[in-house]
Amino acid sequence: MQISPNDLLFSKQKQLFAKLNVLEAWKLTKGSPKVIIGVIDNGFDYFHPDLKGQLIPGFYTSGGYHTEIYENVAHGTEVSGIIVAEENNKIGMAGLAPGCKVLTASIGMIEHKLLKLQKKFMKEHPDADLSEWQKEMMKHMNELKEFGEKWSYYQALSTAEAIRYLVDHGVRVINISGFLKKSLITSSEARNKLEDAFRYAANKGVLIVMGAGNNAQEVEDYFGDKNSTIVVGATMLNDKRWEEEVEYMGQKIKQGSCYGKRLTVMAPAESLVVCEPHEKRMYSSDDSPMGATEVKFKGMYDIVPRGATSCATPIVTSLVALVYSLRPDLDAKSVIQIIKQGCDDIGERGYDIYTGYGRVNFGKTLKIAKDWRK
Repeated sequence: MQISPNDLLFSKQKQLFAKLNVLEAWKLTKGSPKVIIGVIDNGFDYFHPDLKGQLIPGFYTSGGYHTEIYENVAHGTEVSGIIVAEENNKIGMAGLAPGCKVLTASIGMIEHKLLKLQKKFMKEHPDADLSEWQKEMMKHMNELKEFGEKWSYYQALSTAEAIRYLVDHGVRVINISGFLKKSLITSSEARNKLEDAFRYAANKGVLIVMGAGNNAQEVEDYFGDKNSTIVVGATMLNDKRWEEEVEYMGQKIKQGSCYGKRLTVMAPAESLVVCEPHEKRMYSSDDSPMGATEVKFKGMYDIVPRGATSCATPIVTSLVALVYSLRPDLDAKSVIQIIKQGCDDIGERGYDIYTGYGRVNFGKTLKIAKDWRK
């Protein structure tokens, strides 16, 4: 069996694969088509050459827009490619669990009034800095508050419906790369429905993997519990927790992997090869839920310098899928324990709130899973 893939961009993935000890894990399994992975995101490029046949169209939220523009389909395409991009097909990249399949849940979006307002303001004031934009937002405070409530309500209810759909359609693990913090959801109805959906998945034995968030803050109020949910932080390839300052409209903004007692494990999100929407038509639009859009088309693939927790999450989801492929008899609690034990400790000795149980190691984890006794 050939282990090292012949994909054209695999040379750009070698450092990641070596850091995670992926090829050692692949000696045991590259994933089983019987292990279906649920991915919840805005949208997906189903006919990307590396994803065609790997993605199974599934759930679509009603009441939202499912426009085929870059901003709506790129994120889900990138996340799915990290997990199941076809391997050994002499093109593109290799997913980390290429033998598995992804059942998609597209939640789309409602009209993004904040972004539309920002685009209009920047067009009229191209040299404005962040403080000027903040003053402009104050003029629209009531309108933007209403939008924020509608946005969080839509996102929470859509995610809750998507989780139930995926559970009912046989997935073993669900990837949520969005930031699900309870205090961000202002509607108690929507918050309760999302909590119920997490409990529903747990009761059905479905494991949920979600991102820790990217604002470099301590967070405790994630959904789910430690026996059925993995919270993933992001590191650089040198095993340092990702944190940096970026310039935004003339000011420095702190970004980084969130931390806290709910953090489970880490995965590297530096210099990742990802699938991008493959048709140029998806890169521009005269009108959309986000207003007029124009993104430069650079090709079907890209190398993301820092993918943040959104990209670290599908790495761990891939590992969960490989464990289930090797040991379909295991329950979610056992899989989480195996992944914790399979980590390489990278922070303070033992568990710590900044790096969790450490950075995942595919080869080590699969060897533990192979001999795990229930």
